[in-house]
Amino acid sequence: MSATMRTEPTRSPDAPHDAGAAPAVGAAATEHPLLGATVELPDSEPVLFTGRLSAPAHDWMAHHRVAERTVVPGSALVELAVRAGDEVGCGLVEELSLEAPLILPEQGAVQLRVRVGAPDVTGRRPVTVHARRDDGGTGRPWTCHATGTVAASGPAPSWRLDVWPPAESTAVETTELYPALAAAGHEYGPAFQGVRGVWRRGDDLFAEIALPEEHRAQAAAFGLHPALLDAALHPLWAQGGDDARTAREPGRWRGVCLHRAGASVLRVRITRAPSGECTVVAADATGRPVLTVEHLEPRAVSSHALRVAGAAQQDSLFRVEWADAPSASAAADVPMSWAVVGDDPLRARSGLMRAGQYAERYPTLEALAKEVDGGASVPDVVVVTASTEAGGVDTADAVHRLTRQALSWAQEWLRTPAFTAATLLVLTRDAVAAWDETTAPDLAAAAVWGLIASAQTEAPGRFRLVDTDASKAAWRTLLGVAGSDEPQLALRKGASRVPRLVRCAAPAERAPLFAGRRGTVLLTGGTGLLGAALARHLVTEHGVHDLLLTSRRGPDAPGAAELCAELTALGAQVTLAACDVADRGAVDNLLATLPDDRPLTAVVHAAGVADNGIVLSLTPDRLETVLRPKVDAALVLHEATKGLDDLSAFVVFSSIAGVLGGAGQGNYAAANVFLDAFAQHRRAQGAPALSIAWGLWAGRDVLAPGSIRLPVQPLPLDEGLELFDAVRGLDEGHVVAARLDGAEIRAQAAAGALPPLLRGLVRTPARPMARDEPAEASALRHRLAAMTDAERDETLLELVRRHVAAGLGHASAEEIGPDHAFRDLGFDSLTALTVRNALNEVTQLSLPPAVVFDFASPQALVQHLKTELLAC
Repeated sequence: MSATMRTEPTRSPDAPHDAGAAPAVGAAATEHPLLGATVELPDSEPVLFTGRLSAPAHDWMAHHRVAERTVVPGSALVELAVRAGDEVGCGLVEELSLEAPLILPEQGAVQLRVRVGAPDVTGRRPVTVHARRDDGGTGRPWTCHATGTVAASGPAPSWRLDVWPPAESTAVETTELYPALAAAGHEYGPAFQGVRGVWRRGDDLFAEIALPEEHRAQAAAFGLHPALLDAALHPLWAQGGDDARTAREPGRWRGVCLHRAGASVLRVRITRAPSGECTVVAADATGRPVLTVEHLEPRAVSSHALRVAGAAQQDSLFRVEWADAPSASAAADVPMSWAVVGDDPLRARSGLMRAGQYAERYPTLEALAKEVDGGASVPDVVVVTASTEAGGVDTADAVHRLTRQALSWAQEWLRTPAFTAATLLVLTRDAVAAWDETTAPDLAAAAVWGLIASAQTEAPGRFRLVDTDASKAAWRTLLGVAGSDEPQLALRKGASRVPRLVRCAAPAERAPLFAGRRGTVLLTGGTGLLGAALARHLVTEHGVHDLLLTSRRGPDAPGAAELCAELTALGAQVTLAACDVADRGAVDNLLATLPDDRPLTAVVHAAGVADNGIVLSLTPDRLETVLRPKVDAALVLHEATKGLDDLSAFVVFSSIAGVLGGAGQGNYAAANVFLDAFAQHRRAQGAPALSIAWGLWAGRDVLAPGSIRLPVQPLPLDEGLELFDAVRGLDEGHVVAARLDGAEIRAQAAAGALPPLLRGLVRTPARPMARDEPAEASALRHRLAAMTDAERDETLLELVRRHVAAGLGHASAEEIGPDHAFRDLGFDSLTALTVRNALNEVTQLSLPPAVVFDFASPQALVQHLKTELLAC
């Protein structure tokens, strides 16, 4: 058989692709287990191949694990390049460089794209292999895993491996081959344990390789089964040397030519050069050529590199970028009436007047409400200013004081019926880093942003957040953007910007975050589920030898003794301490116990407390409960570690609740936005700092974002720790690490309900859907108007019972009786808010957030709805 000919593989009965699916969408089926379809583009010579990989569909691939991760073997990428080349008449893979490991997720799948470009003047074609996590949609970034060239095959090979075992060779014991590879990080399952014998002759290694019996039926579907080709290299990886305990994989393949397809048994000869490069030839069981690899360059694969690659492929690292405000948001020309309430450190009233807009001044919101009750008109926009005179305040008292004031404003605003149609504009200065990230922010004002962002989620359209430099140009700009639909804006000297969540660049492969000379890492919250997992990770993956773990109960915390014993067995020195890290004296005393030869080199502040409830249900005490372990503790740790030359890392664990404004988590959001600003504050002073705003951790519901449709999915611990490692390669002070729900984001965008912060993640412009019938709320009013009073009661009762049942998680509205007391149905402030939002959407009324607590039963609420709807 010539080098340019190959047998056409037959299809495996358990191949994962549906051959009929590709033609149904206008593509051609490839009849290959890893590639589902091929697409040729009109008037263009490139060809695109698509595929989808998952553990259920390719169970053998789960047997290839490196450093505890399922890695698609490089041999599979070679197989893809060979098959793609065959489809365009190029039987030789001239070169294929493996750019990044392709991690197969434990759950879900990855999409594949193999592209063969147009030929150059010599007939060579470029080939690339890209992949990304499959969430069923578009817009997620692709990672390039291999690049190379394919070309026409050369002459047929002249070699054979007829004599077997090879003459004048010495058998090599293989009993310890796979245990040795496992010690180096190669955890091969049965599908990849194909070595049946190894011989040595001079610089040559010979091996007999066979697929396990249960996988041989698959061989005919491949050019060369990746598990078989991967196993052919195992004797090479098992050779001794300085890197004998380091996992290695092929880094670059050159001159790869497949002569025969579908082999399940191979005879292999590996010729290794002193430089470590090698040549590989493989024959079938009769000695006839199957494969030639003229040049193979091995490369070491570190556990850290795999973690970084896994994090990049998760597409779960984001940052908040301040983009120029959309033109529609910056050019609103709507006449508005203004009022300024309370203390005015930014001189908002005088600034608005200079900008050409008159603004009344009132000492309090209560005073304004009394004026309205007395007949005065309600201003369109009411301004309160939440800022400190000096800016950059770093005292806990200032944070608590200003956050309590903001809570009082928000509650009074929501409780006062006269303000229902107006907007409360909360004005700050230097609370956000919209322009200059080297400027220390006002930390107290940053906490206010978190609280009000949650209020915005709970009561859409009622609040606006604006950060300003208080310049005359900024006041003029404020007048222009007041009517926009952007809930959060930053104004500087006439320019306006809005926050958008964007993907981080692919993380670089840098040294682990805590690499360096020996020292102690302080981990707060170190005995909980997340803290314990992080402590193990610091020891096993970052080489941390000395850990100081603090929590409220210290050694008496559940599982603390077992954790200490486990970490000690791993070689770490562990100190468990019960310490209130918000107490400066307690922290100073704790740090004084560290010996001189184990100074403090890093801080990870992961402690936190949640006390969820909508803004209307919060109290100053509930604010204090959540702010103290995050805000006060961070500031204490900041002061206690000033001047420590050995401190190389200061990491704080924040939450996406602060970024997205978690409904029912106003106090928690305030604390976490403070931490995000605190990290920037430290970086502006030249100190190390990183704030990671985590999404929802699997198994940690207590710190989960609120239940009001935040598009966030649970993040498994192992994937979260991968992200923790990867942020080192981003050089950012604030990173969002979360598994976003792409399907939910697209659904909200299609419905016109996507929060502005997330609009940068969706390519498709949000367009409202045209309606052929009147809007539901309008139709409901028309229907009610034509009914008898009894029919109205029946219709509205069915509506209320249905939404109450859905909000409480009941399967049927029949479980909600007309006279059931709301207080006995198990409502909390979040489920009450969920029901309120649903009723507001269908009725277009502005019901208060706690409407189910304002009425005794569904029947009582029906009477209120009937009155309001018929009055419209």
